[in-house]
Amino acid sequence: MNFNSLKRYVPTAVWVIVLAAIIFIPLKIIGYGFLPMDDALRHAAKTVSGKSWQEILVMRDDFKIDPSPGWQKILEWVHDANHGDAESLVIFSVVALMLLVTLCGVPWFRRPEAWLAALFIAAVFVPACTTRFARGRPYLLTDAVLITILFLWSRQEKDWPRRTAIIFAPLLVAASAWIHGSWYLLCLPGAAILFAGLWRSAICYGACWLVGSFLGCALTGHPFEFLFQSVRHMFGVFGDFVVNRQLEPELHPSDGQIPTVLAVVALLFWRKISLNWNSRALLNPVFMMMALGWLLGLKMQRFWWDFGTPAFIIWVALELQEHFERQVVFDSAKRIFITLATAAGIFLAWTSDRDSRWTGNLTTQFISPQNPDAADWLPGDGGIVYNSDMETFFQTFYANPTANWKYILGFESALMRPEDLKVLRDAQWNFNDARAFEPWVQKMQPQDRMIIRGGGQPQISELEWHYTGSGMWIGRLPQTNPLPNGVRK
Repeated sequence: MNFNSLKRYVPTAVWVIVLAAIIFIPLKIIGYGFLPMDDALRHAAKTVSGKSWQEILVMRDDFKIDPSPGWQKILEWVHDANHGDAESLVIFSVVALMLLVTLCGVPWFRRPEAWLAALFIAAVFVPACTTRFARGRPYLLTDAVLITILFLWSRQEKDWPRRTAIIFAPLLVAASAWIHGSWYLLCLPGAAILFAGLWRSAICYGACWLVGSFLGCALTGHPFEFLFQSVRHMFGVFGDFVVNRQLEPELHPSDGQIPTVLAVVALLFWRKISLNWNSRALLNPVFMMMALGWLLGLKMQRFWWDFGTPAFIIWVALELQEHFERQVVFDSAKRIFITLATAAGIFLAWTSDRDSRWTGNLTTQFISPQNPDAADWLPGDGGIVYNSDMETFFQTFYANPTANWKYILGFESALMRPEDLKVLRDAQWNFNDARAFEPWVQKMQPQDRMIIRGGGQPQISELEWHYTGSGMWIGRLPQTNPLPNGVRK
């Protein structure tokens, strides 16, 4: 049997290699023992707890609906099916969402190795995308929706969308609104379509976005209340702060992504010398979405990560596909070698444990009854945890999902009561100066605890303190029943 008789299997072999490489990446990452130390933990813990956020947090009264109702419902379905613990739900979240966002672009390519190569280039020039795609958070569903929308609305010869785009766009927006909650962000593809000069398509997309947003909000059972709550949440995220250090790092401005800009310039130059120059390389919704995400990222880098980066991956993949089709015969053995080399590169680039990105959580010591350093210092029944950082909430709630206490700061400062938010902002302004926490200290009861992360023992004399590892100090009011050895109980 000669190679000519095997040529017909080349496309199938390429597809198998591409799919295998993408599927094995999250499995390898989870194999390290990786768990994201943020929202994925609280989504899983809430599912296991069976509680509402009002039962978990000390929060404002005007946020009554879960901001990600669809994702919590999906996790409830998974939990009911396998009766697993919080860790199993986090693993499901990481693997399922990472596969969703990395696989959703594959079906759109005649040369799927181009998508694989684009993911490899993204890992090199936008290294933050590797950890962003492994967060196990529902914003990844919005990333997948964005990728699909860009493909649907950029594959048109005239300024009028195809019927499939008009049908599926509202459904995709609705899914994102219900699962993620940030329905308003998906107006950005409409702006990208408009900037590409496709104003009729932009108007059509705007109508699809409105229909999909209302449909997604309606799925919560409280369409108007959820809509208005989402808007209040959006403005609340940026309220009552003066300096950027009072915001979460992902809300800080981007540094301009110079390596990414250089990669785009290099690919444009390659197109200029190798392909026929086509203005649609720039004047199309994908490129405009990338440029818009980069520009808005100068204000807040999440725009670049969640909108610019997916568009960058799509644009790079489409550019590479044109080069592959021009220079590599469809059924040649060269395709297999290129795909194998790319698969090896992407696997190493995404799974290497650079800067302990996949194993850093293994040394985390959770505050729980299983931690002997913290067991005697846990909050009492009905207590409140006064914490000044979200990591404490994520990790402690994850380790104690059914515990009967609440947290003063949860997954978003906008949910805090105004008087508690003022204490938090004062503490952040003064670099956690002990005097900023005085209003909380005055409210504390014997069952309450104050947990402060980092540095030496907090200089709050009204409380007694205990170090529990991982840089966390637990403070409580002095106990009145000392044990014989002098240790307070």
